[in-house]
Amino acid sequence: MKFAFRPGLSIAVFIAFAILCALGLWQLQRLEWKRGVIAAMAERMASAPISFDEALAREAAGENMEYQPVFLNGVYAHEFEARVFGTYGGAAGVYVFTPLDTGDPRSPARRFVYVNRGFAPQDFRDAETRADGAVEGALHIVGLFRRAERKRSLEAFFAPADQPEDNLFFIRDPEVLAAGRAIAAPEYYVDSSGAENPARWPKGAITRIDIPNRHFEYALTWFGLAAALVGVFLVYSRRREDA
Repeated sequence: MKFAFRPGLSIAVFIAFAILCALGLWQLQRLEWKRGVIAAMAERMASAPISFDEALAREAAGENMEYQPVFLNGVYAHEFEARVFGTYGGAAGVYVFTPLDTGDPRSPARRFVYVNRGFAPQDFRDAETRADGAVEGALHIVGLFRRAERKRSLEAFFAPADQPEDNLFFIRDPEVLAAGRAIAAPEYYVDSSGAENPARWPKGAITRIDIPNRHFEYALTWFGLAAALVGVFLVYSRRREDA
């Protein structure tokens, strides 16, 4: 069986084949990179807690501190609590973000760091319905260092608008939350372990870490398309010869 050789078509198929294979190889490289990211994160999460200020300084110096265990001391300023809409276990509710005043108690100046204290279902979204969770006094908070949530342009277009007048937000951005409460806070926050709160709500220690790693599937897709292209080209060439 002979195949018809068509220079123009053959060159086009060769170029397309090379591009598809290159994309497959690129996805394999991304796979190794993602595995490294996941391994580094797992190692970081298993490390001993460091101070929030140290994590902040290292992040500013260019080190990735996301999910680093941290600790900080202070007093909750419940009057500046903010609620961020979210779900947990399939139920809708809010995540309670309360600023921790970490300033020197001997000084009138206040230094706030937002703490995500955890989830509260809709029936307990208002602070009055979970008054037993409004812990007072000096506290030692342990949790995970987190960056502010940033929405892509398309997500921002479809996302509901924040409702600062109702103290309801749709993005985990401490600077946005602080502006809604007329205070100042850094763009980083802490996901609390919940150890400081003996009450049922808000429920802490529910950080969800979901890092998709589908690069192997993507690589197979590109390589599969390359193989399919060659197959179609061979069948087409054979039919042209038979014709």
